[in-house]
Amino acid sequence: MSENSSGDSGKGHLAPADDQPEAKLRSLLGDLETLRQYLDERGRHTYELAQRFLANAQRDPSSRAYDERQATMLEYQHYIWHEIAGRVAQLLVVYGVEDEHGADQDS
Repeated sequence: MSENSSGDSGKGHLAPADDQPEAKLRSLLGDLETLRQYLDERGRHTYELAQRFLANAQRDPSSRAYDERQATMLEYQHYIWHEIAGRVAQLLVVYGVEDEHGADQDS
């Protein structure tokens, strides 16, 4: 990449030129909001999977230990995804985007 070229964020759109700091900030904040939504979705998905493993542990005693370990691991992942999404949401609030979704969505 040359010094004067804009970066590609990997989603097919180009970052605004360096001489457009306001546009670059808006673009970055938009990308952070997309990231926050993705992290929230990942957190919800891992939570739902954990609940399925717990339900299966109750139904099938032969795989109970495995299902409970999987559920524990997925609940931990849910916590991590949620914590990272919360940090991204804090950045969005600090730099100008209102947090419409609240800090504790799926805890």
